[in-house]
Amino acid sequence: MGKVVIWGLKTDLHSHKFIQGAYYRNFREMGFETCWVDDRESNIKIVTKDDIVFAVGVAAEHLPLLNGVKYVLHNMPSEKIKLEKGFINLQVYTSSATGVNCGLPYVQWDSKLKTLFQPWGVPTNPKTWGKAQKAQSKKEYWVGSIWNNELGQGNSEFMKHYIAALESHKIRFIQKGTTTRLRPNGISESLSMKLVYKSAIGAAVVGNWQKENSYIPCRLFKNIASGVIPSSNADFSALFGIDGGIFNSNPDLLISEVLELSESKKLDLLMHAQQTILPYTYTAGINRILTYLDAS
Repeated sequence: MGKVVIWGLKTDLHSHKFIQGAYYRNFREMGFETCWVDDRESNIKIVTKDDIVFAVGVAAEHLPLLNGVKYVLHNMPSEKIKLEKGFINLQVYTSSATGVNCGLPYVQWDSKLKTLFQPWGVPTNPKTWGKAQKAQSKKEYWVGSIWNNELGQGNSEFMKHYIAALESHKIRFIQKGTTTRLRPNGISESLSMKLVYKSAIGAAVVGNWQKENSYIPCRLFKNIASGVIPSSNADFSALFGIDGGIFNSNPDLLISEVLELSESKKLDLLMHAQQTILPYTYTAGINRILTYLDAS
């Protein structure tokens, strides 16, 4: 094979750039020749025969579709895909996923649609993952956005209740890491992990749409990698087991249950969770993608 080309969002502001960046870093760590370019006409010449191109619909105006190149496409408009072979679609898993299970919770393959459904997962190497928390904090760091859209898919409404519940437990909520013109890449993965590790709860709470549609946020995997037990207002027991974390839709009870855990119980939960998410690293996800891409 040739090189891997991560197409789009290298310098443009968009939330999906973090996913593109994670693929770029992980492919390089796996030993693949990899480049990351913006969606510009001047970059068309970079794509050559035998390459693998990762592209997303929001940044594909100038994406070249060439014979002899293989494509991994996310949220690409159907009129843009003028390929009969040599590509697969990549979709984040929700309850609307189709096809057959691939032997893991939340991972499915639909051969008719040529679509692999899986969570984005955790971008960091397991060697860097944190140990279980020991000290109790009075701060809760939220790394990322509080948002909503016209479809009501965001977390802003539930976050109001979560922040109020934290305050009732005398825990200060602090938001970090959102993208800006001055900081287009947010904060580093290592700093993010340190902040989450220092959080009182570190819950991966989600909005109603995400909860009802079984969307698994990257935050859940990243928080566990940071050294925090799995906890959320959504029920992820299908992944971790019925006793594998704290899952409660009531924010006050969620916080109380996490605070009541002993250090030994937290350690047991974390060790189990970190072992459970190994098949959901970007490296593991890439290997699944390449397996289905090779058969396309």
